Amino acid sequence: MPDIKEGSRSSRYENTLVAVLTLAGGISALDAQAVFYLMPFIAMELGLDNTQIGLIGSAVLISWSIAAVVIAQISDRSGKRKPYLVGAFVVFGFFSVASAFARSFITMFFARLAMGLAEGPVIPMQQSIMHQESSPHRRGLNMGLVQNFGAQFIGSLVAPILMVWIAQQLGWRKAFLIAGVPGLIVAALIYWLVREPTWPTAARADALPKRSILADFLLLLRVRNVVISILIGTAAVAWYFCMLTFLPLVAVGQLGLSPETMSVVMAMIGAAGAISAILVPGLADKIGPRKAIIAFALLGIIAPGGVFVFGANAVMIGAAVFVGSFMMGTFPLFMGTVPIAAVPASHAASASALVICISQLLGGVCGPALGGVLADIYGQTIPLAGAMVLAALAAVFAMLLREPALQAGQ
Repeated sequence: MPDIKEGSRSSRYENTLVAVLTLAGGISALDAQAVFYLMPFIAMELGLDNTQIGLIGSAVLISWSIAAVVIAQISDRSGKRKPYLVGAFVVFGFFSVASAFARSFITMFFARLAMGLAEGPVIPMQQSIMHQESSPHRRGLNMGLVQNFGAQFIGSLVAPILMVWIAQQLGWRKAFLIAGVPGLIVAALIYWLVREPTWPTAARADALPKRSILADFLLLLRVRNVVISILIGTAAVAWYFCMLTFLPLVAVGQLGLSPETMSVVMAMIGAAGAISAILVPGLADKIGPRKAIIAFALLGIIAPGGVFVFGANAVMIGAAVFVGSFMMGTFPLFMGTVPIAAVPASHAASASALVICISQLLGGVCGPALGGVLADIYGQTIPLAGAMVLAALAAVFAMLLREPALQAGQ
């Protein structure tokens, strides 16, 4: 596969790019995940049942997935990344306020659909830019920081504590309003500080629209590591969103924890995610993505399992969530590093977007929705039991990856 000329990257710019895109990922995750932490307040005011809660939790992922693949295809064919990333955050800043005006299940559901349209292109654009601009020896680490560190530190560590505090002080609607402002700030930073990546000549030739969009995706589905990444992603995303959707409800509704305590427990996902964003991709650069995904996916069984083992012991549940959530560090690997390394540079965004799209639709949309239906029948802890099984499945699927192909990438 073609390499980018060394002259196109410098250490200073590379570090600036990592910082800006990491912040961008965090702000994007802030609003996407805020609905989960605010759900106890939202569900009470809007009178939602578990099925509706699950559907709201998965709504953003439907439009997110569609927007990701459509914009990725346009981006790959045009050879441009930056305009679509800037546009995503401008739209994100305006759409994030829609959730604040929801008055029913239907209006909240469509507000989250609109949010997904803005957020869908973010990860494929960020990761394809970062993959092209990174030094080879730190590519996995950079991509892990960009996709996971900001998202987990801001979206999963800061967001639950901040959003719940704002909701208690000003109401959950104000929390959504406040969450939209940083998106516009990030759009400005990307516009001023991020440059359009320089594509190799061969990659530009490959980028010409010689095939239909469907043909392009069918071609990508013939790549083994892309398909395996989709399987891993489906299980891992379902694990994450089942836990994110139902753990706050179980903690407050069944275990009797206060909203403040629940927010701290949920923040452990972000704490572990931020650390694992550095640890797991950095380790993968040394031992290979396959081994890293297997090891940390198995660790993911512990996170939802704490509810069943420790009951209402908030400290021990938080510890279990922290340890098990190191599985979050695998997400940049199977969504970015693995599929992008398996295809030419001209298909980088499309490969990442395809994995994200199918993983989000099957795991993120169907997971919480099915979990909500089962929770209405069998109780709210059932989706957490399912999350344990899903983490184990992700590890099993990772065993099917071909490690040499990962090392031979761009």
